[in-house]
Amino acid sequence: MYAELHAHSAFSFLDGASLPEELAGAAAELGYGACALTDHNGLSGSMEFAQASKGLGLKAIHGAEIDLEDGRHLTLLVDTQEGWRGLCRILTRAHAHARDHGEPPPAVPLETLEEHAAGLVCLSGCARQGVHDEPTLRRLLAAFGREGLHVELQRPFGRDDRARQDHRGRHHAGGAENRRAPPMNLPGQLPCCEHPYFPYPYKGTAVCPGRQASDYAR
Repeated sequence: MYAELHAHSAFSFLDGASLPEELAGAAAELGYGACALTDHNGLSGSMEFAQASKGLGLKAIHGAEIDLEDGRHLTLLVDTQEGWRGLCRILTRAHAHARDHGEPPPAVPLETLEEHAAGLVCLSGCARQGVHDEPTLRRLLAAFGREGLHVELQRPFGRDDRARQDHRGRHHAGGAENRRAPPMNLPGQLPCCEHPYFPYPYKGTAVCPGRQASDYAR
């Protein structure tokens, strides 16, 4: 079963163009049983996405792509009510200095994610700015556990990204086994979301071994 676990709506400025309800409609039309909305550092579209998904029989997975203070990104998915509370606390802390002089962009230290990891599923982040180094992945594994941390493999259709992604896939597949963190299970060539509601062809994230996409939606 394929499910999109890393999608941005128009609430991710310059990164997404579709409204949350449009994403839900497109996912249902494509036959997805579940879909995650993971906007940048916010949950602004979560209510609209949940309401639209319910009417379409689509399981809405709540989440967000979080900016770390070092410039890298991680994707967090809500697995339980405790995870929802933890994600809200993470985002509140990320925006704590939004009104300071110079309006620094929202970001949190890695320690904040470690503190509020319970009930959340952590994906290693996007192809360009995700977490790829072993020391940080080991810290995330200790915080989220084997079932809560997964390597995120994407093909964003950038220059030479196929070669880079093949290298990352081989690197993470071996490293994940040593770290006891399962990589994402890519079912051959991932289906591409070429649809009027998806302005760009985007290959996203598949569900991990041993879990169905619906497992992430409560």
